[in-house]
Amino acid sequence: MYRRMHVLVEGRDDKEFFKAVVVPILEEQYDHVQIWEYAGKTLEKRRKYVTSIRAMEADYLFVADINSSPCVTQKKSDLVERHNGAIDANNVIIVVKEIESWYLAGLGDEQAQEIGVRSDPDTNDITKELFRHAMPKQFEHSVVDFMAEILNRFDLDTAKSKNRSFCYLMNLLEARLRKA
Repeated sequence: MYRRMHVLVEGRDDKEFFKAVVVPILEEQYDHVQIWEYAGKTLEKRRKYVTSIRAMEADYLFVADINSSPCVTQKKSDLVERHNGAIDANNVIIVVKEIESWYLAGLGDEQAQEIGVRSDPDTNDITKELFRHAMPKQFEHSVVDFMAEILNRFDLDTAKSKNRSFCYLMNLLEARLRKA
């Protein structure tokens, strides 16, 4: 049976992260993995995309930052409601706080030192602003280059230990792998 997975992410930084870190894991159980950026797309276009995925009986993950929601459960509920039930809360992954927290989570002490950033044992509260503030001088003109350097050194186990929402995603994917 041909299995497809669609991963809906907010923007470019999320897409690059998922391409480098998550897609290789998904490719262990899926024949085809598609990443779709939904930032800038209308709500109706998002609904139609998810509806078509479900019609094909493909799997999907809908990834979103927690932003100003008080908790993950509320954010999931808000997303399901806003999309008129087109998305299933069980397929929603909430990044706490923002994708930048997942990037930094993957750096151990040695890797962080190599690129000149402080290693943080807990990245759950990292925002875009804190991420940019932590950027070493050599990357001050290119966030993209900084993120690429992090991805080149990214360690899954380290990231799981430093960020709860990333660990949740990895546990979910591992459970799906065991079921497949």
